[in-house]
Amino acid sequence: MKTVQFRLFPSKVQEKGLNEICTIFNKVRRIGYKLLFNNADNIQQKLMALCNNNSYVNTILHQNETRLEQQETWLKKRRSYLASKIEVIRDKIDEVKAKDEKDRRLQGLYSRLSSIMNRLANLKLEPVVFGCKQMFRKRLLKKISRAEFRIKRDASFSCIGKAQYGQKNPNLKILPNLHIKIRTFKNERGKKWLTVPFSVNERQSQWLQEIQNIDKYTAAVKRKLLKDEVYYYLFISYEISEPETKFNFENGCIGGDANFNFASLADVDRNGHLLSYQKISYRNLHTFRKNKRNDYASYKADKILNVCLNKRKPIVIEDLAFEQSFSYNKTLNRKLSNFKKSMIDLLERKCIKKGIPILKVPPYYTSIIGQLKYTRSHNLSVHYLASYVIARRGLGFKEDIPTDYKWLLSQVGDLIKPRLKKSSTYYNWARIHDFFKHSGITSFRPSEIVEKVLSVKNGLNSVTNAQPDNLRAGLSRKGKIENYHKFWYYMNNTGIL
Repeated sequence: MKTVQFRLFPSKVQEKGLNEICTIFNKVRRIGYKLLFNNADNIQQKLMALCNNNSYVNTILHQNETRLEQQETWLKKRRSYLASKIEVIRDKIDEVKAKDEKDRRLQGLYSRLSSIMNRLANLKLEPVVFGCKQMFRKRLLKKISRAEFRIKRDASFSCIGKAQYGQKNPNLKILPNLHIKIRTFKNERGKKWLTVPFSVNERQSQWLQEIQNIDKYTAAVKRKLLKDEVYYYLFISYEISEPETKFNFENGCIGGDANFNFASLADVDRNGHLLSYQKISYRNLHTFRKNKRNDYASYKADKILNVCLNKRKPIVIEDLAFEQSFSYNKTLNRKLSNFKKSMIDLLERKCIKKGIPILKVPPYYTSIIGQLKYTRSHNLSVHYLASYVIARRGLGFKEDIPTDYKWLLSQVGDLIKPRLKKSSTYYNWARIHDFFKHSGITSFRPSEIVEKVLSVKNGLNSVTNAQPDNLRAGLSRKGKIENYHKFWYYMNNTGIL
């Protein structure tokens, strides 16, 4: 879908007519939502009677059904989150009880459990507030006037396009003379339509020609209050055909590992060899407001796509799932939401628009594989190595476990049982990950990993026994690696692994 914005220039009489359409459209929308929320019968017929049989009703019904579906989805996720939270608290209570039944923490845990269970029992759908809660609260506190609240609450009206009987849009029609013909709610002769002029600049003229040649489009008229003046805008949305891809995976690809504040890119040839790497930094998107965030994300996404265009290679990214049955803190939740809606979605749309092939691959253990397998050969940050693994995965390469870690798994045996099935491609990587995590290694630094491997090689069971302090071969006194090249050279020459 592509959306184009035009500026409307109505006269005073036309402005009065536009305000009247906005008021009636949003009033009927609120009535229709209340009827739909209460499961009333014959909703369409009742709304048709209010709208004088105007086809705006079809758009109103579609908007209300979409809004109610979003609420039901939110309710389902909220119930799942509270249920999982109750299970976590009950497990914590059992753990504390096993140690001491008179522990003071039990009183707080029981109180919290009761509170969450009450919230889950009383959770239900609530009617939405049209005009947003923030504006409604300002109106209750008398910080804004009634007229200003109404302008912002009843700010738009729209009509979904229909390719039927030669009509691209039944109520909002673009005329060749740079005018838009708007259907009113009146049936009197001479008052059924409003014809309002709009402006078109040099860039918009090309889009206007596309709109006039397509089968259908969806139009929306919005009014905005800026510095005590009301401005009117026309938004036209229509489907565009996907352009032909400019290149394929014959010469390799670009692997992308996206984070909250930067993206790491790895250029890989068709044989899976790393050619170059690059980092594109950007600020945390949650620090911007909506419009500025979208503009900033678009600017940074263009930089990522410019790398693909210059290298003439497609891009491979992780198929990230942002659905979660738990909640982080408020800031991190907001980061996740903005990162998904702004950066990832925008990058996909821009790739389709510019004809750049984009491939999504499973995100399993990309950082772990990069850190455990390619740190010796490339000595790069884990983010560059993760993007390198993503690119190789997009080209169809499989990451085999090095012999050192195969030997390590043979020593551990079946003590580590990951959640993945044995038939999974990443089963052994999951075992390695769980082994080091069980041993207390969470950062996966090479120094910590080598110490653990050495302890196993000297006959100790790393799952049950502690690691001695004298097994620090090849490390400094502080246990850190100052020069990775010298460190791996020592390891390879001595054959200590």
